[in-house]
Amino acid sequence: MSADVTEEIKRIAEELVKSGMYKSQSEVVRDAIRQLALKYGDKAGTKEEVRKITSRATKKSGKTLSETVREIRDEA
Repeated sequence: MSADVTEEIKRIAEELVKSGMYKSQSEVVRDAIRQLALKYGDKAGTKEEVRKITSRATKKSGKTLSETVREIRDEA
């Protein structure tokens, strides 16, 4: 999975990791997806459905979520 994000989003993710709130930027992304699933309720589905969607996206892109986050971090 890959995503284009603004410099501000990259900065926020980095600060969340530096603060100790998250262990990695991957965790920041996973939690953001979970929060969206909770926010939109049935429209987004259960945590398991979010995991399935993330898994399908990973297979389609050929990259793990961690690899994608690493690429985003390296672009900064």
